[in-house]
Amino acid sequence: MANLPKEIIELSDAFSSLPNVGPKLSARIALYLAVSAKDLAKKLSFSLEEVVNNISKCNICGNVTNEDICSICADDKRDKSIVLVIEDSLDLINIESAKEYKGVYHVLGGVISPINGIGPDDINMTSLIKRVEDPMVKEVILGLNPNLEGDSTCLYLKDQIDGVRDDISVTRLAKGIPVGGDLEYLSSQTIIDSMKSRINF
Repeated sequence: MANLPKEIIELSDAFSSLPNVGPKLSARIALYLAVSAKDLAKKLSFSLEEVVNNISKCNICGNVTNEDICSICADDKRDKSIVLVIEDSLDLINIESAKEYKGVYHVLGGVISPINGIGPDDINMTSLIKRVEDPMVKEVILGLNPNLEGDSTCLYLKDQIDGVRDDISVTRLAKGIPVGGDLEYLSSQTIIDSMKSRINF
């Protein structure tokens, strides 16, 4: 890297700050854009400028949008009485692709993770509590990943919501055996969760 022009080194450093992009991959991308794909580099530059100038977070739910309020929050056909709490907008996209959920969302933008220095004030939690104060909201679904950070965040949220209202239903997405999964290959915790989340047949 020391023999490369400073422009390429700086570009490589920028790419290496992205999630899951190490120094070798970032250097490879920087070299490719600088030497072999200048037209692509120009398109990326334009797209990045558009994103920086036009994309923000929804004033209600925290989802990414190019308006003050995202299309889901603005949709009068969505059930505003049910709020599904998720970690990021990628989770929202995945859930929407199933075309089953008809309520609205609340995007936290992360989860509580003391080991990474992320506390309740570092995620989009205050606005969720304000939303819960609205008597229109009847149910909050906690849709966070079933791991240590997700579980801890769910427990914290449940406690905060209960402190605001005692007449609201707080639920969590069921955990268990995935479709097409074989019992032989499942972890013991997945089997335990499946047993606890069993339904009438």
